[in-house]
Amino acid sequence: MERERETFTPEQLREIESLYQSANRDLRAPSSRETLLKVVALYPTANRAGCALLYLAQMSPPAEREAYLTRTIAEHSDAWYGDGSQVGPLARLQLAAHFASTNRLAEATQLAKEIESSFPESVDHSGNRLTDTLRRMKLLQ
Repeated sequence: MERERETFTPEQLREIESLYQSANRDLRAPSSRETLLKVVALYPTANRAGCALLYLAQMSPPAEREAYLTRTIAEHSDAWYGDGSQVGPLARLQLAAHFASTNRLAEATQLAKEIESSFPESVDHSGNRLTDTLRRMKLLQ
């Protein structure tokens, strides 16, 4: 977020956060999807764009989910939520779960190993380690 102060004006930062939070208040609201898409379109390099893409993936049907997760990983692996969870590892976990649910176990396992080796301390929004979740999913030993 410090980097963003060098990229965006204070007004832009307020707008990014305002848009993001308006969607985040109720992700099931019909307008939330459009608001998250607006964050990504207007501020594609913003930290919150990574968070928005991950939420878009979660609310999308499986056919779109993979594309959103792949984009999130490619463009926003270094984005963070305010609670300390990191967007990139969470997107990898969700993509691994998606792969596992579609019988693409080799790809799921590969992502699990990537999380274990590159992001071993990463946590979800509740503070649970992603590697523990992957073990429960039987994607890691």
